[in-house]
Amino acid sequence: MKCKKDMKMKKTIIKAMMVVAVMTLAACGTKKAALQEKKPAVDATSGATTQTPKPETPKVDAAQQAELQKMNFLKRVAANAVNSQFVSSKISLNIQTGSKNITVPGIIRMKKDDVIRLHVQIPLLGSEVGRLEFTRDYVLILDRMHKQYFKADYNKVEFLKRHGLTFSSLQALFWNELTVPGYEKMNDAALSKLDVNFGQAAETPISYKNGNMQYQWMADNKTARLKQVSVVYGTNAANSTKLTFTYDDFKPLGVSQFPSDMSIAVNTSAIKGKARNMNLNISLNNPSGNGDWETRTEISKKYKEVSADDVLKILMNL
Repeated sequence: MKCKKDMKMKKTIIKAMMVVAVMTLAACGTKKAALQEKKPAVDATSGATTQTPKPETPKVDAAQQAELQKMNFLKRVAANAVNSQFVSSKISLNIQTGSKNITVPGIIRMKKDDVIRLHVQIPLLGSEVGRLEFTRDYVLILDRMHKQYFKADYNKVEFLKRHGLTFSSLQALFWNELTVPGYEKMNDAALSKLDVNFGQAAETPISYKNGNMQYQWMADNKTARLKQVSVVYGTNAANSTKLTFTYDDFKPLGVSQFPSDMSIAVNTSAIKGKARNMNLNISLNNPSGNGDWETRTEISKKYKEVSADDVLKILMNL
């Protein structure tokens, strides 16, 4: 009886040893295969080992590095664009032309890709005396004092047409953004059209030239915010216009920053060959994203329509 038990025990031990042996051999085989995979290949002729070449890191030349640096900076500038659909604020509007210096209250209202509007009011009383409205389709100047108005599309306003000013270019000026004629959005294709002149100064010039029109922006090196833009148009000194926007005192607007101080300087010799200068300063009290207002102006039938030349005379002789 005892012998039978011993035999069963031996068989059980033998079976267990066989299982362990099989598992060990299988493990050794796996390890051997793994080691064989890691071994370098051997040349059958010479017996020398050959190493698998590592992929080379593509080399970037100086021109590519410069382009990459330029695009990275321009993307930082473009990223500062206000993400609010509306900008609205009470303003203080200072107008200087010739020996005259006038400061009046007003309102600025803008809707992205739709309208830019300036309301001019009477001091203390607050009633509106004039309105300037730019939409994608037309320009409107409303003179409430004399009950007259001018309204036309951009191609019919000789001054705007001659100087290549469109709604998109005007919007970029008022919204503190870069612009490239022919591009609605500042994507990589548009940004690649711009030139950047890096230096040691606190601000970096960004430029663009198209025919007789030249743009130059000045961007802060630290914040990448646009601090100034100059637009020059003309074939010679006797027939040219320079428009300069200067931005200051940036304030929060949503998650972005918007300039609460905009200075606009206009110098033109394109009106009857005489040099004319006008300086405007728009100080925004508290810019917000309020969009609770009508985006189009209704013109009363009592108002008389006048020509663009009549309006320019009024503006230049304030």
